[in-house]
Amino acid sequence: MKMKLGMFGKPRKVLVTAVSAEGETSLNAFDNCLIKAGIGDVSLVKLTSILPPDIEFIEKVPQFYPGSNVPAIYTFVTSEKRGQKIAAAIAVARTTNGPTLVAEYSNINISAGEAEEEAYKRVIKMAENRKREIDGRIIIRSSEHVVKNCGCALAIVVEVE
Repeated sequence: MKMKLGMFGKPRKVLVTAVSAEGETSLNAFDNCLIKAGIGDVSLVKLTSILPPDIEFIEKVPQFYPGSNVPAIYTFVTSEKRGQKIAAAIAVARTTNGPTLVAEYSNINISAGEAEEEAYKRVIKMAENRKREIDGRIIIRSSEHVVKNCGCALAIVVEVE
């Protein structure tokens, strides 16, 4: 049976990262996170939480053509409350004989560890719901931020190829 590829084709490589930043507004804080993650000059196309089983994980952001539409799975949280702690986390798990699953979580008044724990629980549940076993380790990235003026915490999986 021939499988049909999606609109963007089959992703081959992803970057999994998490960052936080300050900005003058929520939008600027989010934008500063994108810049810090090395993807500030592209337009993100938000995806849901499924990747191919043979996806390759890379550590370095490639040079994107400015203005490119780049598929990504992400979560973020912003706050303008000085002193408030915010966090975002993303968990990526390969499954046996199935897709690679991604679960994300972000919130206010939580630590990076709490965000990681929630993302981990969610990716485990995604596998259980599909009656799949997790195949190996789960990759988790998180960022925690204490707001000074206006802050953002972002956790993201970016399709780079």
